[in-house]
Amino acid sequence: MWSAKRKFLYLGIVAGILLVWFLVFVLPNLQNPPSCIDGIQNGKESGIDCGGNCPRYCSTQALDLTTRWSRVFRVVPGRYNAIAMVENQNATAAISEIDYEFRLYDEENVFVGRRTGSTYITPNNRTAIFEPGILTGSRVPIRTDFTFTETPLWLQTPRDFVDSFSVATSNIRMQNPFTNPTLTATIKNNSQFDIFDFDVIAVLYNQENNVLAVSQTFVEELDQNAEYTVFFTWQDSFVEDPVRIEILPQVNVFGQAVYNN
Repeated sequence: MWSAKRKFLYLGIVAGILLVWFLVFVLPNLQNPPSCIDGIQNGKESGIDCGGNCPRYCSTQALDLTTRWSRVFRVVPGRYNAIAMVENQNATAAISEIDYEFRLYDEENVFVGRRTGSTYITPNNRTAIFEPGILTGSRVPIRTDFTFTETPLWLQTPRDFVDSFSVATSNIRMQNPFTNPTLTATIKNNSQFDIFDFDVIAVLYNQENNVLAVSQTFVEELDQNAEYTVFFTWQDSFVEDPVRIEILPQVNVFGQAVYNN
């Protein structure tokens, strides 16, 4: 009887040691470590697979994008340019790609044209979204509606990383606004990298700070510390003299070689 009790005691001690060994050394290796793609909130995440050390920014913590204004401008009869100015007030959240749509309407609120596309959004900054040459037939658009057509996927993106792609503007010069409008400006790459394939958009304002005209040009490459003269032209003369001019280099940091490497 005593021998049987001793055997049960020894077996219990051995089982307890084995259980502790399993819990300490085996079980942790059987469980998957926390990750940013496992569909549960674990590790240092602020939400499900977002925040903390995950590349995604939690959408529940992000402020909505704001469209400050959208306009349409005639190029020639039946062909119009559309532009929207979008503001992202999130200091460290950006979007690498998001789809959008312009819809144009005439004075009778009749739909006359549409253009879709995709863009990036940088943190704590404005993004000018430009679509050239939208065909409208014989209708004359006077209003454009701009909307994003998908839910944004926010990425944690430090503002100082975006600022490292710095393009400065200077020597802005407007000529012949009432006859043959042309605009030139100098852009300089002040960043630590060569920059490739980016748009430069000119936005002209009148005395009431309303947008008077817009135009766009494309730069294939701008080497580090290099300067380049950009040109903008318009076929129609202006009805007012522009009193303020913005030159907006639109560098997609997500598309640059240094980001992809």
